[in-house]
Amino acid sequence: MSCCGKAKSVLKTGRNIAVGYGNLLRGVKYEVRACQKCEHNYWVGRTLWCSICKCFIPAKARVESEKCPKGKW
Repeated sequence: MSCCGKAKSVLKTGRNIAVGYGNLLRGVKYEVRACQKCEHNYWVGRTLWCSICKCFIPAKARVESEKCPKGKW
């Protein structure tokens, strides 16, 4: 990937993070039952995280263009 390609990828990821947290704060509904039973998740207190992509699942799942790294949603 070229330098510009990496920059675009970082910008897209940053935008998706912002959208996900915004949707989380606004209470946008999501349903990702597969994550709760997935062997790649872990809980920190009452928050669910992915051990593969290191994302906060409730925020990532609220971004329509995001996908599970294992293809579960």
